[in-house]
Amino acid sequence: MNWKSIFGSNKSSVKVESEEFNDAYYDKQIDFYYTNLINSLILFTFTTNELEKLAGPVFNPISELESEIDYAYTPVCFDTIFRNERIEKSFKNELISFKKRTDEIPAEIWDWEFIDNHDSWIEIRKKANELLDKLGITNREYNDDYTTVYDNEGNIIKKGKNCS
Repeated sequence: MNWKSIFGSNKSSVKVESEEFNDAYYDKQIDFYYTNLINSLILFTFTTNELEKLAGPVFNPISELESEIDYAYTPVCFDTIFRNERIEKSFKNELISFKKRTDEIPAEIWDWEFIDNHDSWIEIRKKANELLDKLGITNREYNDDYTTVYDNEGNIIKKGKNCS
């Protein structure tokens, strides 16, 4: 006797329904994921002067360079961008290659003094600009639509958009 068929337990249908639920949840956040990916590329186009202009009490540009790109390339976020066709799938491998290049930046040159003049940083900046151009992104302004800014007492100065 097949108890699974009697009670309607079919693992494959449960898995498909679960994946569809997850996709729907992540699809609602597509604008946030897309903004995050573009912002991560934009940060890598900046010189130290441009990065320093972004610095604030809760925004450390060097930390943001690393954390923003790591989050943007989290598989579920990254894949959602392509599943929803916000970026053509033909760019996926090139974007993955860019991420690998940023991961290969030696830890000892993740510092202000190297960003403008070290060959690795210069190449990364050039590649980030090329990618943004290919994606049709003409401005190089960091989009802070999803950023909430607080003052020293914890009061909201600027409320960012809700991610979902």
